[in-house]
Amino acid sequence: MRRITVVIMLAVLLLTSCNTGWWEADRNAEPIFDKERINQYTINCYYDEVEKIIKGYQQITYYNNEESILEDIYIHLYPNYFNDKDSVPFTASEMYMAYPDGFDIGFINIDSLSVEGDGGTWGYTNSTGRVLRVELSKPLKPGEHIVLDMNYTVKLPRCNGRFGYGQRTVKGANWYPVVAVFDVNGWNLDPYYSFGDPFYSDVSNYSVNITIPESYEVAAAGVVVRSKKNGKGFKEISIVANRVRDFAWIASEDFKIKEKKVGDVTVKSYFFQDEGGEKALEVGAKSIEIFSSLFGEYPYKNYSVVAADFYVGGMEYPNLVIINKELYNKEGHFSLEYVVAHETAHQWWYGVIGNNEVMEPWLDEGLTEYSTILYYENRYGKETAEGILDNIIGKRYKKYSGDKGSWEQSIHRSLAEFDSAEEYYTLVYYGGAVVIHQIREALGDQDFFNALKTYYKVYSFENATTNDFLGVVENTAGMEIQDRVNEWLSQGI
Repeated sequence: MRRITVVIMLAVLLLTSCNTGWWEADRNAEPIFDKERINQYTINCYYDEVEKIIKGYQQITYYNNEESILEDIYIHLYPNYFNDKDSVPFTASEMYMAYPDGFDIGFINIDSLSVEGDGGTWGYTNSTGRVLRVELSKPLKPGEHIVLDMNYTVKLPRCNGRFGYGQRTVKGANWYPVVAVFDVNGWNLDPYYSFGDPFYSDVSNYSVNITIPESYEVAAAGVVVRSKKNGKGFKEISIVANRVRDFAWIASEDFKIKEKKVGDVTVKSYFFQDEGGEKALEVGAKSIEIFSSLFGEYPYKNYSVVAADFYVGGMEYPNLVIINKELYNKEGHFSLEYVVAHETAHQWWYGVIGNNEVMEPWLDEGLTEYSTILYYENRYGKETAEGILDNIIGKRYKKYSGDKGSWEQSIHRSLAEFDSAEEYYTLVYYGGAVVIHQIREALGDQDFFNALKTYYKVYSFENATTNDFLGVVENTAGMEIQDRVNEWLSQGI
């Protein structure tokens, strides 16, 4: 793994020595957590805007909630996919959009790690440094927990993807060490694929302290419990985010911010263009209102729609979505509205109810894409929704399927089984939405919406599977439909 330069190392030493008092005081602070047996992350980080590095201290309290005895713990280090041009999570055709100024390296170095306060035995599973293996001195039995402490350095690349910085924003997404999911299949160590959302995570509690130049505004998951200037040109922001699957933050010196209340939820829009920013706020707020009514209440206090240097349309994170800032300039704002509504729906399907997005990507994306149609139906009427379903989603899905002839029609596949990004998006998003619509047609509206509400209620803050979802559908509707749906998923419609 490539190492940071001497210049960066000297900068890190200087920066950390200047902030030792805050660092040591906060690393021992008692975090604010729900008293639940879920993983807990305490993160203290410092952002150096000159060198574009994050210096971090992190404590993880990991609970073994499975029936297996664990002898090791595995941790994803996603930034190390950015340390080589051949491993970055972008297709060849996207490279010029992800790196408009040419490739720039990004990575994470683990500077130290201890287990239960003692020096632990740890190392990377291979030379790429993308998965960390921590060997435990004694087995971790079901019901037990263990505490890991680590220090690390993250180098942000100049990149218009989820992770990095661009002309106007700094994007802290998939940036810190995160424990892999252990389930019935063992440790899930899937790679960071070049398309799709190759993430699978457990709900955790986060207590995060960010020190950043005071000129920056920061949008983040969770609730800000303290923000104060330190008198040295920086401000320290303390954030608590409970029962979330990930922690992301976006910062900019140029953000304009507006907010709106939807019941007890504060919806915020972070933007650069006034008209687009107002539209994003309006759609975000309306989406929270509609989906809360259709599926079940949004369970958090905050939700942020954030414009960023991001070449894709949008990307979901808990309590926060990243939106391509160029969409705010589009006349009529149809694309902006569609993307914001889609990413907001992910707060239910991915955020509250998780699933393995590598092995079963259709589940959250199919539900989310169809939920976008439901947004239009509830806001603008059935005719508008049917027009989008038929002329955008259905048309593209059927055309692509027809053009391929004997081409593989299966919608329910893992990321590794798709040959291209076009095939993936057409089948998983559009094909998945068509399948959900077929389920609605088969059940009728009353049973269909009751099934979605039941699914949301039963599997909130857990990871679900296709079989879990279809089991709820069958039980709610009182009819056998699983075989039919599996046929649609495997053979297409």
